[in-house]
Amino acid sequence: MAGRYLRNKDLIDQSRLDRITVIGAGGIGSSLLQNAAIMGFKNITVWDPDMLEEHNLSTTSWPEIYLNQPKVLAAEKTCKLLNKNVNIKKRDVFWETGHTLTNKVFLTPDNMECRLAVYKQWKENPNREFLIDMRMGALGYEIITVTRESDYFMDSYLPSNKIADDPCTAKHTIFCGSLASSFGLSQAFNVLQNRLYYAYIWGSLCPVSLRREHLVKPQKK
Repeated sequence: MAGRYLRNKDLIDQSRLDRITVIGAGGIGSSLLQNAAIMGFKNITVWDPDMLEEHNLSTTSWPEIYLNQPKVLAAEKTCKLLNKNVNIKKRDVFWETGHTLTNKVFLTPDNMECRLAVYKQWKENPNREFLIDMRMGALGYEIITVTRESDYFMDSYLPSNKIADDPCTAKHTIFCGSLASSFGLSQAFNVLQNRLYYAYIWGSLCPVSLRREHLVKPQKK
């Protein structure tokens, strides 16, 4: 397996891809966990209390064979198929203050209060490296990257009861989940490799660069 990371060995320092905590294994977390395993993270602790239900099959990337089983089990089995050397620690309960966090944390839970509690505890760690909070709706996403030196977390924080709730049938899309997880991992790469990055990213499905002649107007039925 000497050639596994041949294509990026001069780009990503594999020694920095050691231990991470991932809070949430749903729409964003399912994509992030699989890509983190492929990227080369060696030890991943994943927290999620939920079972994989039928309505999750269109908004997560877990295989259908894990239907009605814990999402953390789907995470372990799927990530092991992608990288047999990754070590997945399953925590099939909701994260609460006092549980162990690594220096590197990815946040993808479904409520803001959990995000805040994780952030506050992570801040107490003198060896903290990064906390990357990924949030999404059906058509947009936010990525907040926090380090010891740069912390804008509270600038975009609102309690759950201050955020308008989307209809249950319009909360998640597989493409926004994939976009958010990709941005999250690329932000981790930027921090670990000491590259430039934006501490706050907001995006929607509207492209960053566009040409008027490429604007498509659907025909009315």
